[in-house]
Amino acid sequence: MRSPATAIEPAASTAPETVVLRAPESAAAVHANARAIAPLAAAHAAETERLGRLAPAVAEAMRAGGLFQMAFPARCGGLEMTVADQVEIVALVASADASAAWHVGVLNATGYYAARLEPSAYAALYPTRDAPTAGSFHPRGRAVAVEGGYLVSGRWDWGSGAAVATHIVGGCLVEDADGTQRIGSNGRQRHLGLWLPRAAIASAGNWQTIGLRGSGSASFAIDDPVFVPGEFSFDREAGVEPDADPLNRTPLIAHYALGGVVVGIARRLVEVAGAALRDRRQRGADDAPLRQALGEAMGEVDFAIAGMRATAQRTDRLIFTPGAEFTELDEARMTAANALTAAALRRVLPVAMEVAGSNYVFDRHPIERVIRDAIAALAHSGTRRAHLAALAATALDDPSADFTVSLGAPLASVGGP
Repeated sequence: MRSPATAIEPAASTAPETVVLRAPESAAAVHANARAIAPLAAAHAAETERLGRLAPAVAEAMRAGGLFQMAFPARCGGLEMTVADQVEIVALVASADASAAWHVGVLNATGYYAARLEPSAYAALYPTRDAPTAGSFHPRGRAVAVEGGYLVSGRWDWGSGAAVATHIVGGCLVEDADGTQRIGSNGRQRHLGLWLPRAAIASAGNWQTIGLRGSGSASFAIDDPVFVPGEFSFDREAGVEPDADPLNRTPLIAHYALGGVVVGIARRLVEVAGAALRDRRQRGADDAPLRQALGEAMGEVDFAIAGMRATAQRTDRLIFTPGAEFTELDEARMTAANALTAAALRRVLPVAMEVAGSNYVFDRHPIERVIRDAIAALAHSGTRRAHLAALAATALDDPSADFTVSLGAPLASVGGP
């Protein structure tokens, strides 16, 4: 039976446990904070899973450490950290706890959303950058255009991080009061992201899952239409925008870092399985087939990490370099990289289970939660193989496009700005 709907309220603030954090004033500081927070996330992983939301101590440390602020644009005083930095941090946290990393990947989109606001709306919603913002765009709600804004209602699934967030964004299709669709610049019905009034939002309490239980990804709803000012919105379907802030050249950049969760889970699977096989060898129970299986899994993860890094670095070079062209094919390569990383996880998962032995079925085994988190992560739409067909279609549609990335450039040129 579904739990009754309850109002979503921000998590209560508690002082972080003994974690030494640097002021989040640089990418290096946030990296250092992520390394310090990862053990805390691991220590609270069971609590995060039990609560169905990020454990308060971890949430507070992440907020203090700037892990939800990486994407704020430089023109707003933000860090505007590279895509490569962002995915690396998400993967690092995922190696400790996937649910905690899911929060980082999702709430880090705060800076992307905020950057799309006009100055007056930005000032109203983000007097400080410590205001993590959750968002869901599927299924899409309804926004009826009225004077000054929209009357918004709907139900949204996959509300990851909503219990920790200060703000919640919902995707809505826009129409007039008579039901006539408003058409956007792409020729389809206009799709906006709107900042929803928290007091009007109710959680469905329906996040009972195999894994990633601590991501807090319950559905939420607004049944009775509420007014949202027009300035508290952005175009969710905007295409590639050459003159936008680097990280907002396309809305899809905001979601690339979630691929770091898949990378981190795969790495954790191999680490736990490898430790189990090492223990067997020390007890004199060497097994050549299992050694080969572990080696294959190690290679899969190494190549997945390298591929995610290279794609992120290539993206950074294009979006941060003035005058460089970032195309729809470049965008499609980012989406495909996430799908390919997921394919690697699909291959690593059974290998890790075999190497770990039959005890993985017990909840006391260190790999048990990682297996469940892997299964849940692979249900995400970003892991679908269909994205690879979209990559091919994008290349086929452009007669001037190469089907693969170019070769021959100095290796240093593929780094970040």
